[in-house]
Formats: sequence, structure tokens, C-alpha cells
Amino acid sequence: MDTTHKNIRLYTSQSKVVVDKLIADERHTVKSEFIKEKYGETSHVFLQAYSWYTNEAKKIVEKPKDADSAIWTFFDVKYLDYSADARIMRLNVPISQVVFFRMSDWNKILNLRFVGNESETAAYYKKLKQFNVTYEGDVYTTAFYPHLKAELVNSWKRLFDYDQEIKKTEILPFADMQAGLWEIKLSWVDQFID
Repeated sequence: MDTTHKNIRLYTSQSKVVVDKLIADERHTVKSEFIKEKYGETSHVFLQAYSWYTNEAKKIVEKPKDADSAIWTFFDVKYLDYSADARIMRLNVPISQVVFFRMSDWNKILNLRFVGNESETAAYYKKLKQFNVTYEGDVYTTAFYPHLKAELVNSWKRLFDYDQEIKKTEILPFADMQAGLWEIKLSWVDQFID
């Protein structure tokens, strides 16, 4: 992890529209309309996950009023989703403005799956079998399993287990660590990479 003076180097890939707005306004935040547009008819599932993330992450780093969702950043450009009109930005961000989490855990949440260690996950899946749940997402999307849904959603808080440790030690415990920001300030952009 490259840190200097309590700042951290991160990378993000943003569309030309976002980059142009960032340059013009010197700041960028995400609106929920963007998520609806990006994910189309499946956006309701993503919006639920993003809403959960927003409600929890704002307890870690204060969320500006005009930010509806987070901006995803990475420690390595290999994790970036790079579309045709996108530009990669290398950022130098104050660590205090970052929410750290594992990419693999976030993907579990996006897929409405349990987040836990091996024994916790095994115990949860054993419960699913006992209730004849064949598709894990049904626990979240139907009203039939309120106790399992509560356990599932409660497990998602583990997403943030590494945040404070990383801020204290400046050491990444896993290769798939990711960082969420509420905003990008033009002053944080070290370099545009084409």
C-alpha cells in the first residue's frame, strides 16, 4: 500500500462524462440515477445492496449530502472496469476519507450471499438446507425466511472488518482489498492515465 503523509494512492476508472464534470466542478459524487442507468432492469437488486452499503459506510466516513452512493477505487489498475470512453485516474486520497473492504466480500453482498469465516458460512448454509432453501437469494428477496434474512444482512457488517486495522497499520491484509469514497476531488487526482 503506497501511503504518504496519511494519504493513500488509489485508482479508479470513470467515464468521460464523469471526468469532464470533475474537471469543471472540481468535485464528483455519485447519484442513484447512475446506478439505475448502469444496471438497467437488475438495478433494484444493486440499489438494495448499495443502499445497505451507504447506510453502513457513512458510519465510518461522513457522507456528503449530495452523495447517493460510493465511488469504487482500487489499489491496482488490474481490477478496474475499463470501458471505451473511460479514463483511469490515479488518486492521492487522505486515508481518513476512505472506507476499506474486501472485493470478494462486496461481491457476496451484491449476490445476496452470506459474509463470514469458513465455520460461520458452513453453519449458515446448514440452516439453509434445514429450511430447504435451494437458492440463497430467496432468503433476501422473499418474506418466507425473516430470521435467516436478518442473519444474512447482519453478516454483511463483516464487510468493514478490516477498515480500522488498515487505517492503523497501513497494511493490506488481502490482495483483493478495495476502497470506497464518497467523492473525488480534483485536487486528489495525481494523474489521468489513458
